[in-house]
Amino acid sequence: MPERPHALSQEWRNLTLMHWEVEPKHLIPYLPDGLELDLFEGKAYVGTIPFQMKNVRPRLLPPIPGISNFPEFNIRTYVTKDGKGGVLFLTLDAHSRVTCSYAPYAYGLPYRYAKCNFSKKDDYYTWSSKRESDGVVLRGEAKATGELMKAKPGSLEEFLFERYSLYVEYKGTLQIAHTQHDPWTFQEGEATLEKNSLTEKYNLGIEDVLKPDLVHLSDGVYVHTWPIELAERINPKDTRDYLFLDGDCGLCHRLATFIDKRIAKGKELGYRPILDKDAQRVISTLPQNIQNADSVYLIRNGKPYIRSSAGIRTLLYMRWYYRIWYPFVWLIPLPIRDIGYRFVAKYRHRIFSRPEICTFRVD
Repeated sequence: MPERPHALSQEWRNLTLMHWEVEPKHLIPYLPDGLELDLFEGKAYVGTIPFQMKNVRPRLLPPIPGISNFPEFNIRTYVTKDGKGGVLFLTLDAHSRVTCSYAPYAYGLPYRYAKCNFSKKDDYYTWSSKRESDGVVLRGEAKATGELMKAKPGSLEEFLFERYSLYVEYKGTLQIAHTQHDPWTFQEGEATLEKNSLTEKYNLGIEDVLKPDLVHLSDGVYVHTWPIELAERINPKDTRDYLFLDGDCGLCHRLATFIDKRIAKGKELGYRPILDKDAQRVISTLPQNIQNADSVYLIRNGKPYIRSSAGIRTLLYMRWYYRIWYPFVWLIPLPIRDIGYRFVAKYRHRIFSRPEICTFRVD
């Protein structure tokens, strides 16, 4: 998990996890660039999961009545990037207009509003949903039939359930969000589906959407989630923030040296020349307007910053007597800051001579 604090707390409760084996070719069109379909013994799976979201709230804040609890019905498949498995949602239908308005904007998640009902009695779950936009329906019930268990290492259940990240395409960029919870406890079950045009809507080649290949029930888990961040990294195992600099002028040399000698205890910052192949790989995944910027780049907590916004944030890595200037610099309006930045960037080769020996540190 990221070292910074989580953003949201929530509970996923009373889940019916229905899965179908599908041909990989039916899922490929849904994958954003940069993701690969994750297979178990050569087989692909898609899940349709009705459940209850409970006590959804920002960290350290209490739940809000009428907003923090609602039924959700999602369809998901399983993907991987750089060896890190995760979940990709085809849809998340929810009985919450707030969530369906905010989550696509803030996270890029494909939430759609649906009128949903959910009830639980002993080991029986009854649920129904009808999407408002096109009327697709999921209606049925499920019951537990097996003993409580946890997934065995290497099992299909571990492959399907023990996922601690999700991937999403947001503003043309592949992003990842981390989720933290205890390992799942679940039971095998049976589901009786009356109608399932929700799963059928996605043309996944499923012969009978009323008969899932696998059914499991779970009381659920308590969850912490983090905001989305860039999925592309300099190195998948390197969690440092990175500063991408020109690497070919005296100003960038002096800036990197100045920061590096004044890094605060416990802070880490990696450096790369902008034309470095790893830096270019990360930059190529950013939105087009940022890719084309003639600028320094700061990748902080998985988010990109350019020009003066990148420069100012480098103060956050430095000793306290530099960091205290951070809030005051923001008082300068962005247009004025960037005018100053562009002037210096344009004439940097004339103002700052190249050093005789370049000590620009890459790692």
